Amino acid sequence: MKNKEKLPYCLNCGADLGEAQNYCPVCGQENWDQKVPLKTFISDFFSTYFNFDSTFFKTVPAFFFRPGKLTNLYNQGKRRVYLNPIRLYLVMSIFYFFAVSLIIPRNFFDRVMTTDYLGMLDENMALQDTLVAQDHPENNKRAEIDSVLRVARNKNPSVLSGLDTLVTKLRKDPENKTGWRELKILAQDPAVSDTTFARAWGESNLKGLDFANIETRRNFVANSNLFLLGFARNLPVMMLFLLPFFALMLKLLYIRGDRYYVEHLIHGLHLHSFAYLIYGLGITLIYFGVGDATWVSIILFMLVSTYAYISLLNVYGQGWFKTLLKFNVLGFVYFVLFWVALCYEIYLSLRFI
Repeated sequence: MKNKEKLPYCLNCGADLGEAQNYCPVCGQENWDQKVPLKTFISDFFSTYFNFDSTFFKTVPAFFFRPGKLTNLYNQGKRRVYLNPIRLYLVMSIFYFFAVSLIIPRNFFDRVMTTDYLGMLDENMALQDTLVAQDHPENNKRAEIDSVLRVARNKNPSVLSGLDTLVTKLRKDPENKTGWRELKILAQDPAVSDTTFARAWGESNLKGLDFANIETRRNFVANSNLFLLGFARNLPVMMLFLLPFFALMLKLLYIRGDRYYVEHLIHGLHLHSFAYLIYGLGITLIYFGVGDATWVSIILFMLVSTYAYISLLNVYGQGWFKTLLKFNVLGFVYFVLFWVALCYEIYLSLRFI
């Protein structure tokens, strides 16, 4: 902290200290009184961990418009003029995941699944169900299963035999699939057996969880929103875990150079920080309805890719064609690693819902 008041003795070991001593010569603990007012504590916290002072404003132009400059200066030993790369990564990652939490509502997964499998928006679901039932008599089975599931929600065990009958009927009609809402109600109702849920699952359009047993699938459907929250919570950890592998790939691609592994790690921190910032801004724009989401995503991807390519040129100083080849190799391998890590992260989120 900046506002440090020294003490005449060590708080840790009790040794006598002089006014000029910043550290205890006996145990090595820093000499300062940690009892400070709340205002001072908050001020020093932001100063220590976010450091929005002159170094931050000096960092912004180089970070935005001079790809690779911060990496080169830091590796050359000029580390006091610009923001520390770890602190920069921390700030940008916090901003990005805040933007993600801003745009994704808590019931996002249910809304997406409902839209995908019933072909309608969540807000218009009830109205469209009524119109479909009126205009298309062949959907009587759908109305029937809705009625049975409504009773099941009220914890009435007597509906189970009727439910089994309806699931059997649905199996005979390949175009009348069990929707997400029905599966959600079945999964959350303790009166519905795993066998009955398995039959309903088999008649749904859900794919991609074949590796999981029926208990895990049911838990996923019943707690899908908790799954999304857990996934979002673990995502920053996953990205941080991938950083050393990214630096290792840079080390292998430029193995003939005399750079240490840590220098590549610093470069990876700067590249990921820029990606977090740009994608975070893009998510914010999409949230406020500025521009088409598809075009915004494409433009941002091209911007981040171009920035990374220019940064490789400026940091490693090789020709444009050789750098382009290495850039594509780096992108492909990192993409594969990202999806492997993402699948593992999804598995862990399913496992610990």
